Amino acid sequence: MFPTYRESERPRCPFCEEPFGRPPEAGPRSEGDFYKWLCPCGAIGAYDATGHNLGEALMEAIVFACDDDWDKALSMESEKDYEIRYLDSYRAAEHRVLGGRATPKSGLAAFVFVKLKVAKDAE
Repeated sequence: MFPTYRESERPRCPFCEEPFGRPPEAGPRSEGDFYKWLCPCGAIGAYDATGHNLGEALMEAIVFACDDDWDKALSMESEKDYEIRYLDSYRAAEHRVLGGRATPKSGLAAFVFVKLKVAKDAE
């Protein structure tokens, strides 16, 4: 039996469920130039129009969260210093997310979200 997919009302931040707007149309871009934004909850979202470069989008989101400090970004550890969440199966034309996961050949876009954890001594 084939899985049933259901579209969401709008794409939402996976940390706070805040809906977000449509990313700008993907035109020619230089390598490693992903559209990024800051959610009101503090998460950084990075948009991968192809859904095939999420590793690069993730690294850019982490660096963006670290104010473009590559040394700091590279010294951080997942789950210790930041959390990662993905939102895949995005249809840009309709600004909708399909229920279920995308396949490598689906041609659907994806988002990666990073949220830095606050150090206990900084609270």
